[in-house]
Amino acid sequence: MRLLILCMAGLLFLSDLTTGGRIPEDRQALEIPAQGQTEKNNPFIEWLAGLIGSTSTPAPENLTPPDSCPMCKCGRTNRLTRIVGGQETQVNQYPWMAMLQYSGTFYCGGSLISDRHVLTAAHCVHGFNRNKISVVLMEHDRVSTSESMTMVSKVLRVIEHNGYNSNNYNSDIAILRLATVMTIEDKLRPVCLPTPKKPFTGYDGIVTGWGATSENGAISTNLQEVTVPIMSNADCRKTGYGASRITDNMLCAGYDEGKKDSCQGDSGGPLHVIKQNSTDNVHQIAGIVSWGEGCAKPNYPGVYTRVNRFGTWIRSNTADGCYCSED
Repeated sequence: MRLLILCMAGLLFLSDLTTGGRIPEDRQALEIPAQGQTEKNNPFIEWLAGLIGSTSTPAPENLTPPDSCPMCKCGRTNRLTRIVGGQETQVNQYPWMAMLQYSGTFYCGGSLISDRHVLTAAHCVHGFNRNKISVVLMEHDRVSTSESMTMVSKVLRVIEHNGYNSNNYNSDIAILRLATVMTIEDKLRPVCLPTPKKPFTGYDGIVTGWGATSENGAISTNLQEVTVPIMSNADCRKTGYGASRITDNMLCAGYDEGKKDSCQGDSGGPLHVIKQNSTDNVHQIAGIVSWGEGCAKPNYPGVYTRVNRFGTWIRSNTADGCYCSED
């Protein structure tokens, strides 16, 4: 009887979950598969795995650490002061910001974390043809060819977390291994990984992306940033989402009344926090833009992948890359 009730609860949960990730709406023009289109697993088993919140993954391939890495620092922006809330960033202000293209068209964001790895959302790569994905770094104005010197790389390997559940967006995280090793110098720098186990409740979260600035609006030409307060998971479970949809692998950020939020086109991009007591505003990637109910709706904050739940997984799958230090 208990199993039957659990199965029924799972089916009800799946039928009610209509909220999607924050990829631009025009998927057909990009020839992007719908989420779950290639899924062959039992949806109830996936839902159950998502409810448990497993962050396990198969043993990574044998990666050879680099012989030597240059001295470098992560998480430093190319601007000393920060523009607060819903405005265009300066050119290359966030030097780790990555733009993902599918068949040459922008569709998601990402973050450079080493000289050859980009962190993004699993729903940005799930079921996609790796050969059609490219990563653009040092981009600002998507339609200008002269504003900044961009770097483009194909993707050598997509490492999607095996706990990713396309029905409820649990473990919505993936790593792209770039075909081109980037030179970390001058303006190009990776973002820092987050402090382990820190909940970041009460921190200001800084979201960057080329997403829409309003629900159902057009995606942005220039890179934008918005600041939103990070709430506890306990408080997020009291919002319109309810308790069952927010797993421990998620992080919520936003205002009770809405106002500011990530939106369509921001998927896969970073939610940063500034490390406490850092003299030069060290930025860590606390979250990855994942999903939400509309954009900036009251009682529906943005939902992000909680990156520090996956620190061991990230490190084990990027051991062949050069990282920069916070200090």
